[in-house]
Amino acid sequence: MPTTLVRDVMQVGVPTCREDTPLKEAARLLVERNVGALIVLDEDANMVGWIGEHHVARLAGENTASMVAGDVLNERVPVILPEVPAAAAAQLMLDQGLRQMFVTHHAGGVKYPAAMITLQDVCRIVAGMERAPGVGVGAERPSAIDLFKHRYGLT
Repeated sequence: MPTTLVRDVMQVGVPTCREDTPLKEAARLLVERNVGALIVLDEDANMVGWIGEHHVARLAGENTASMVAGDVLNERVPVILPEVPAAAAAQLMLDQGLRQMFVTHHAGGVKYPAAMITLQDVCRIVAGMERAPGVGVGAERPSAIDLFKHRYGLT
């Protein structure tokens, strides 16, 4: 049986918000999209960091009315290559206390968020479950770069 790689189970397309997105809205995106993290983009759609559920949950009970995503982001985005075995990705996430890691695409000196892998994706492998529709590098869909450019009017 061949080794399952990150690219085989990664979710292409990454939820994002802007640095100036109100924290309340970023938290709402996490909940509504049922994701554990968002990539944070600057005004030119460059990746500048990420915020996870734990970044937001830490602020429960505080006055966050004037806070934006840029106030709480972590600039060190946990990145992994698509050629890494999924089991190794899981171990890295566990070792670093993460629930997800991101795959980026580099073009023109800019890093674009392209995909993500989560602990739940790895659990699907262990459970012997079929991968979800549209998951993995072989799924049919527009390219991550095309989706990103379309979303931010860069086409």
